[in-house]
Amino acid sequence: MEKFQLSEDVYVKTVALRIKDVEKMVSFYKNVLGFVLKLEENNLSIFGSQEKDSRLLILEEIDSEDEPIEVSDKAVCFSLLIPTEEEFGSLLRRITSHNYPIKKATQKEQRKSVFLEDPEGNELEVSYQGAKDQLEAGTEVLDIQPLIQKSNVLYSSLSAGVRFDRIKLNVKDKMKHHSFYQNILGMTPESKRLDALSMNDGNFWIHLDDAVKINSAKVDSEESLGVDFFVLTLHHEAEMKQLKSHLEEQQQAFFVDKKLTILTIYDPSQIEWWFVRN
Repeated sequence: MEKFQLSEDVYVKTVALRIKDVEKMVSFYKNVLGFVLKLEENNLSIFGSQEKDSRLLILEEIDSEDEPIEVSDKAVCFSLLIPTEEEFGSLLRRITSHNYPIKKATQKEQRKSVFLEDPEGNELEVSYQGAKDQLEAGTEVLDIQPLIQKSNVLYSSLSAGVRFDRIKLNVKDKMKHHSFYQNILGMTPESKRLDALSMNDGNFWIHLDDAVKINSAKVDSEESLGVDFFVLTLHHEAEMKQLKSHLEEQQQAFFVDKKLTILTIYDPSQIEWWFVRN
């Protein structure tokens, strides 16, 4: 029997986070990083790029007045890929002009990256990927000042070409998650190791890291901070039907609406994956 796989053009287009301080988080993503605030509705803040219908990031404010909400292993590291070196330099200028701390700056082969933490501890990599080298190289410290100085255009916000290309999840059981993403969601394992899978013909990666043990019952609550859900787009009804049939064969619990426009499923960390049909 042919193994189920996602279509080549499917990848995570939207990351949704539960947050507690909407003012600080909105200011960071809008003013420091240049996300476009598309919509504020009830407890949701929806961000994208200059692309008309983009939804890169959703922030969901959690009511924490009754009891404190704690950060769990659902804190995430996601990588924002900037399409040109010019825009990358402009974004570095924006970050430094706000005096926002950069944890580290690195270059591995032709991938240049800076690493930050948002105000609630989610890690963020901002990267530019040049033409890939044939030979692997080690990781070097990146001097960001020449990139800032070479950037002649000040981008007012993220361009339409910006997208996520990597997500690192902190999980308690790598084997269980790897099996779920490969066999249930149809991702492609990239090695014999249990820490990397890909989508979108290898242009989007999921990395699995060991979760830090936290001695608190609250971190397992659905109301813990960090990742809430991911959104992936399916372009055809046939793709949704194929996914639905596959999950039924695997006897995997899921929800799908009657019109086959949205299908949702929980992974072993209780992160929800939304497959949405255009």
